[in-house]
Amino acid sequence: MTLNSVAARTPDGHPLFDNLSLAFGRERTAVVGRNGVGKTTLLRLVAGLAEPAEGTLARAGTVGWLAQTYEPAPGETVADTLGAAGPLALLARVLAGDGSVEDMAEADWTLETRLDEALAQVGLVGLALDRPTSSLSGGEQTRLRLAGLMLAAPDLIVLDEPTNHLDILSIQWLENYLSRFEGAVIVISHDRAFVDNITNRTIEATMGRIYDYKAKYTHYLQLRKERREWKQQ
Repeated sequence: MTLNSVAARTPDGHPLFDNLSLAFGRERTAVVGRNGVGKTTLLRLVAGLAEPAEGTLARAGTVGWLAQTYEPAPGETVADTLGAAGPLALLARVLAGDGSVEDMAEADWTLETRLDEALAQVGLVGLALDRPTSSLSGGEQTRLRLAGLMLAAPDLIVLDEPTNHLDILSIQWLENYLSRFEGAVIVISHDRAFVDNITNRTIEATMGRIYDYKAKYTHYLQLRKERREWKQQ
């Protein structure tokens, strides 16, 4: 993922950042800064959910997005949230003998096993795929969406406050998963311990500027302190 001279503004035209050029490789990056400085806007640009006011973005791979808040659509089921409803319907047609030649070629014979494994890994063993997503708690919905990311296996995972609604065991599982993940990760989180455990790069958004530190969060805090002291001299 590469951002070249990117600018972003609020709906009323207030600049969030300008002339921003960044590259994201296979690393785990924390984006930090006060509320309102454009952290989520930056993540939405990276995820392809928003367009920059200026500049360009180039993506070489797939992106998975976990939003801070989630509102299931009316009638949305667990299978829908996992992104598996269509492939499951296709597989059912094939197994019932009603599938076309194209269906036979596209059928994912490992899907049901991978669904079971993904749900088990996030602590949702045996969750009915036709259950309404809205009937799940906030924490269960977050874990369900994480299972969907695992199934999609994107090259880059973008997470906006992923530990919201998660208990300690779920957070520990997420840390372990992201630590083993071979792609890139970009995360916003107020959970300092979580950020420090999983990231090796910190991007600070502040007052319309971006500071890029090749450092874990705790080390970044020391480097930021030194930067501010140097400016005051």
